[in-house]
Amino acid sequence: MKLVTFSHRKGGHDHHAGVLEGEAIACLTEAGLAANVLEIVQGGAAALEKIRAGLAKAPRYALADVKLEAPIRPGKVLCSGINYKGHADENPNAKMPTEPFFFAKLPSSVVGPDVPVEKSPRTEQMDYEVEFSAVIGKRLHKAAEAEVMPAIFGYTLLNDISARDVQFKDNQITIGKNFAGYAPIGPCIVTVDEMKDPNTVALKTRLNGKTLQDGNTSDWLFSLPRLISFLSHYVPLEPGDIVTTGTPAGVGVFRNPQVFMKAGDVVEIEAAGIGVLRTPIVAG
Repeated sequence: MKLVTFSHRKGGHDHHAGVLEGEAIACLTEAGLAANVLEIVQGGAAALEKIRAGLAKAPRYALADVKLEAPIRPGKVLCSGINYKGHADENPNAKMPTEPFFFAKLPSSVVGPDVPVEKSPRTEQMDYEVEFSAVIGKRLHKAAEAEVMPAIFGYTLLNDISARDVQFKDNQITIGKNFAGYAPIGPCIVTVDEMKDPNTVALKTRLNGKTLQDGNTSDWLFSLPRLISFLSHYVPLEPGDIVTTGTPAGVGVFRNPQVFMKAGDVVEIEAAGIGVLRTPIVAG
């Protein structure tokens, strides 16, 4: 099941929960099946069973007639850094970690598909990163690795946009990662029953149609159970939280010559089984 949050283009601020069915969306909210996607995540298997039982009666809308929003408003977004072996090839000076490394994206930086993101005058090094991301479905605290996969509700995409010149100056990673709009999420959340093997997912980034990242989660340094178990021993994770898994080689800062985004650009990130998340870049 591909869960989305959407608004009617003529209806304004109506943020409904829906199921993406090709070029149509079944509206769960109008069918009385779910007020929002977070409610479904928190309800787990029982909420999904309720949706399956009532889905045939849900009203349908053409995808072209609605506006997709960020599929969920996460309480926390924790991002894994340096989690692909390919980084050693593109950056010979990279120190490959011996245990997972994390930083935070703030909820205020989250936006949905096709939302314009400003290229601020405070950065000249606006970079992209495709990130395959897990949506937590059950509370995890000090969890063993064996507890992790049953606690994952589904998967989505996050574009970890970064201001590299800010991030690397005086190690300002929090500021450099959290300009307005620097965490596009979407286009949907795919439930775990439709993505049984997250370890072999193809990922791509295209900038103005040119492919700049072309990787696969099979290149992970640390698996999902290792990543999330490690993280949960420091930070309690709640249903609706998002944990990303790093980005494959090909980011702009390590290309030769370097490639950074500018006003007028369009960046697309893609994951097999999830879809495409598109973000236009505009002048700040």
